[in-house]
Amino acid sequence: MNQQQLERIASDTFQRLFGLRASFVQTELTFYGCVVFLATDKQKAVIKFSKEIGRLAKEIQGLERLTKIVDCPVPAIYFYGRDEGYEYLVLEWLDGQSAHELPPEKKAIETFGDHYTDILLALHECSNEQGFELEDQTFVPTLNQAFEHWMYPVYRYLMSSASPFSAQLKANFERLWESRAQVLAPINQGSSLVHDDCHIGNVLFDPKTYKVAALIDPCDVGFKHREFDLFHLYDVRPDLNLADVYMKKATLVDGHQARRWFLSLWDDAKHSRNIGWYDEAWISHKFERYGQECA
Repeated sequence: MNQQQLERIASDTFQRLFGLRASFVQTELTFYGCVVFLATDKQKAVIKFSKEIGRLAKEIQGLERLTKIVDCPVPAIYFYGRDEGYEYLVLEWLDGQSAHELPPEKKAIETFGDHYTDILLALHECSNEQGFELEDQTFVPTLNQAFEHWMYPVYRYLMSSASPFSAQLKANFERLWESRAQVLAPINQGSSLVHDDCHIGNVLFDPKTYKVAALIDPCDVGFKHREFDLFHLYDVRPDLNLADVYMKKATLVDGHQARRWFLSLWDDAKHSRNIGWYDEAWISHKFERYGQECA
C-alpha cells in the first residue's frame, strides 16, 4: 500500500464530505491495512483502508451489530467508497487512548479490566437458538459444522502449493484439522455473539476514568462461541490478565487452555490466507504450547 497515495485519497475524501481541508493528518500502518486520522477545528474523521478485499464491508456489518448491543461507544459510519483501486471507510473519530497504552497501575488495570470484561460478557450473553452463524447469515446447529464451513477454505489454502507454510507446519495443521471434532466437542453447543478480534489494541480507554471509551475494529462479528473472543485477550498486554478476570465472572468448560491455542493457530492461518502474512517461528511456538496443554 502506498502511504502517500492513501493520505491524498483520504484528504480529498475528507474535503468532499465535509467541505473542509484537513489541517491535521496522521497515518498508522496496521496489520490489515492503513488508518488515516484527519481533523480541523470543526471536524474529525478516521479513514480506513484494508489490504483484504471485502474486509471493510464486513466491518460495516460488524459495527452496525455491535452498536445495537454493547454499552459503550462504537464508531459511526460516515461513508464507504472506492478510489484509485482502494476501498475505504470513513468513520467517526472517538476520543480515547488505545488500551495497549493503559498505565501499569493497579487502579487503571482493575478498573479497565472489570469494565471491559463486563462489556464482553454482555455481548457473549447474546445467543441464537438456531446455533452458529455462517457467512450468508444462515445457521447450523453445531460448532463443528460451522467451524468446518469457516475454516475449510483456510485449510485448503495452507495445504496448497501456493501457501508459504513449511512441510512440517502443513503436517501439524493436517493433524490439527483431523482433531477438530474432538477438540471442539465440549463447546459444540451454545452460540454467543462475538467481536472476533477483541484484543485491547481494538479498545479505547478514558485516561481520566480508565474505563472503556470505545470498542473499534471488529473482524467477523457473528454468532460463534465466546472462546473465539477469549483467546484474543492474551494477545496484547498479557500483564493485564483480562482472561483471568473474565473467567472469574464466567465458568469455562474444561480444556479451554488447549482450545485457546487451537483457535489461535487457525486464526493465524486465516490471516495468512487473507493478507499473505506468515511467521514460521511464531506459529511453531504456538504448536509447542498447544502440545503442552494437550499432554
